[in-house]
Amino acid sequence: MERLIRRGAASALWLVVAAAASSLAAGCSGDDGGNAATNDPGTAGAGGTAGAGGTGGAGGTGGAGGAGGMEPVDPGPNVDTSSPQLYKFSFKPNEADMAATKVLGNQLAFLDTRVTPRGQLVVYLHGAGTPTTCGSNAHGEVLAAMGFHVVSPCYSSDYGVGNCDGDIEGCRLEAFEGVDHHAFIDIAPPDSIEVRVVKALSLLNEKNPEGDWTYYLDGDKPRWEKIVVSGISHGASTSAVIGKHRMVARVVSLSGPLDSKQAWLKAPSITPIDRFYAFTHTGDSQHAGHLQSFADLGLPGEPITVDGAMPPYSDSHRLVTSAPTGDGHGSTQAGGSSPKDADGKYQFLPVWQTMYVGAP
Repeated sequence: MERLIRRGAASALWLVVAAAASSLAAGCSGDDGGNAATNDPGTAGAGGTAGAGGTGGAGGTGGAGGAGGMEPVDPGPNVDTSSPQLYKFSFKPNEADMAATKVLGNQLAFLDTRVTPRGQLVVYLHGAGTPTTCGSNAHGEVLAAMGFHVVSPCYSSDYGVGNCDGDIEGCRLEAFEGVDHHAFIDIAPPDSIEVRVVKALSLLNEKNPEGDWTYYLDGDKPRWEKIVVSGISHGASTSAVIGKHRMVARVVSLSGPLDSKQAWLKAPSITPIDRFYAFTHTGDSQHAGHLQSFADLGLPGEPITVDGAMPPYSDSHRLVTSAPTGDGHGSTQAGGSSPKDADGKYQFLPVWQTMYVGAP
């Protein structure tokens, strides 16, 4: 409701109309070169009668909240589309938050107002290492063209998951939350994914108020239910861990998850598993491990080859390709090694559309 109040006159008018209707009735890494890096080995109903008893005026409004059990409709971010364009941003973590001290590469953000805003944010996570550019310009533009706001934060992914022994989840959670989960790494909140997303959205709202980036904040936390968390390689596994611990709109893993035989794969998930999607290339040296992790997660469907097939790929969430490429691991995100068709369009565009949005 707090978000509706922020929307101002348009949302207020909607509420008044809804109230009146209810009274009368009484009753929804790598950068562009494709070097993704490897993944290291008022209760409804009865309340309405109170409003019906008041004949119009303030009395009717009082009962509207409970009438018929209607919940206010979220109008989405208040994006200014009067000057349609692709907005692209690059900024350091310590520009958004002076307390940030680690992994100070270039964070990316995208918004394309030439298309209808979807009202969802994609948090896109890079692969293992310490990249100078965190995320992919090419993949960010593809996602923005689908109507998403997109943020690619820099985060700690260079610790080597082999050093986490039987608790890789603990390392990934510490990198996500900045809270102590594993003795091997030490990541403070300002260097964590979650805090960096918050700080990035606040900075972006200053740089680009037309985008209403703080729509995706709930106080000092991200509105995870409005966020698709996604990533490639190391970021693919971390995205799935986040989905296990936060209720998100979707999880999209490219060239992952891996974390073979780790307990977290079979652990209960806050986000329903039918919101998880994953994509792997048969030419990836980690391909067999990906398939096992897909199974351990309990992703819907059987592995389905997308090559020559049409969405929704038998409704499977375990998607596979053998498309010719020089880099199977990096090809699953847009960029240098991702194959294109004769018209110069990304061959995997229908696959990404299915995973991030739904079958076109």
